Amino acid sequence: MLCQTPTVVPVGRMKAILQEQDEQGWSFTDRLVCVSCVNDEALQAAIQVAEEAGSSCSFCGEAPAAPLDVLLEAFVNGLRNEYENALDGVMWDGRDGGFQWKPKWDTWDLVGQFDEVLIGEGLLDAVRQAVHDITWVERDFATRRRDIVLTESWERFCEAVQYETRYVFWLCRNHEEESLYSAGEVPAARILDEVGRLVLRLDLVQTLPAGSPLWRARTHSSPKFSATPHRLGTAPRDKATQANRMSPAGIPMFYGALDAPTAIREVAIGTADEFVTYGRFETSAPVAIVDFTNLRPIPSMFDPEWGALRRPLIFLHRFVAQLSDRARLKHEQVDYVPTQVVTEYLLRVFDGGEAVVGLLYTSSLTGEPCAVLDVPNKRCVLRGRRWPENDGTRLRLDKTSVRTRPLSAADKHRVRSKALCTMATELKGPRKNASVER
Repeated sequence: MLCQTPTVVPVGRMKAILQEQDEQGWSFTDRLVCVSCVNDEALQAAIQVAEEAGSSCSFCGEAPAAPLDVLLEAFVNGLRNEYENALDGVMWDGRDGGFQWKPKWDTWDLVGQFDEVLIGEGLLDAVRQAVHDITWVERDFATRRRDIVLTESWERFCEAVQYETRYVFWLCRNHEEESLYSAGEVPAARILDEVGRLVLRLDLVQTLPAGSPLWRARTHSSPKFSATPHRLGTAPRDKATQANRMSPAGIPMFYGALDAPTAIREVAIGTADEFVTYGRFETSAPVAIVDFTNLRPIPSMFDPEWGALRRPLIFLHRFVAQLSDRARLKHEQVDYVPTQVVTEYLLRVFDGGEAVVGLLYTSSLTGEPCAVLDVPNKRCVLRGRRWPENDGTRLRLDKTSVRTRPLSAADKHRVRSKALCTMATELKGPRKNASVER
């Protein structure tokens, strides 16, 4: 019987392997894992890229499978999006229990929290054994989680502009809050700057191409309505006496939707009118907008590209849900103030004040996109009318699209979109003093 000669690893190579393992924070293995043993899309994607034909999973026997090292690398990198080594800054006192910070975890306990992610039989323990035993604390442990900081700042902002000071808010700096800014807190007066940074970082500034359709509707009591561009378009300044979601009384803006049913529902709720006239406007030129309707889903912490933005995205989803939320009946003048200030910031201050002309948000009634554009009444014209080049955006009404019909009970029905109800439940939890829908 022949004896197999054991593989000899050169001393230099062994030192390199040990150094690499020390730097990466986990040890190499010779095991394999398949996507069925992992319950996370980002980790599954990493495994799929490295799958080897004919290889079987060491934990369930399914094929194909990838080296467990691939999963370990993605898993540990993901952990570091929200946790870090306590050695990187936490004070140590051997006489008083070691690291002077709570909460803290050893590797065994921290990895154990992911038992619903590492679901293969024996996979959780295999990862526990491979990841180096250190003491973990939350990333940026000296500050609070970013989604909590931003959410609380936004809530303070809303309280301030609704009930404390509206017109000189930016000048009334809270010196106590400002002193905490360098420590990771966000003063209420700075929350819109934080939103602006996220808008840029997430590439939410998009362009509506020339010719983009925007439906607009108006209700009226008589069956007859002269649907000229000026009557159906943006309200004239002297008629803009009602506070709207994104603009206060006296500052008219064009409100429309990407589909006719949504445009109708948005104006029909709460009205005593019996008829509605609606028509399709088109943009005369490309229009830059902030698009809040296609926000990136909250990523897994293991997502190699977006995991580090998980916490800011949790906040932004809450923020966007509130932009779409309905005001309480007869309380629009107060409830819409925060979103009015947001719109004014995006149009007048954000990125120099010339970056965008409007924004897209989701209708709380249909779940479809709505638009608000800073286009005055005089720039609402008939399609085909000539206009000087480079003289601002116009909205051109397609006269053939105009229709008038009676309002139905369904038009006035107060039901929120299922998608927005689900988002509100998941992100906000149970609501107290729920507002009356309009």
